Amino acid sequence: MPSHNSDNRCQYKKADGRRCRMIRALDHPNYCAQHAGWLTDAKPPEDLTAELLGPLADFRTVAGINYAIGKLALLVASRRISTKEAATLGYLFQLLLQSVQGVNNEIYKTRIDCTNDSDGLRQVLQQTASLTRDV
Repeated sequence: MPSHNSDNRCQYKKADGRRCRMIRALDHPNYCAQHAGWLTDAKPPEDLTAELLGPLADFRTVAGINYAIGKLALLVASRRISTKEAATLGYLFQLLLQSVQGVNNEIYKTRIDCTNDSDGLRQVLQQTASLTRDV
């Protein structure tokens, strides 16, 4: 069995943790010709923030979050965003949806209960309330 010098092997690791078995390319310090080519041919990821958010200023309304979820579905269907990224964003949208009612309740309670001594909380909630009116 020939001994392999691991210093000469490609440093690319597959998703399951295994390393590429090819010899490093002469013109690249870490990768074989195939993986070095992948790295140089790869385009930088497209910034889809403006398309995903559209006219939204924040995520404090159910309609705003619903709009973003719809845009996310279109981006996944057109294969412009990976399913892994979409799953992460979907989870974040779920958390935002679950918090909307609580934020709105806090805003309402702050408007009614002006005897509350927590001025910092009141200021945050007033800023949140002003943002939801602008959308």
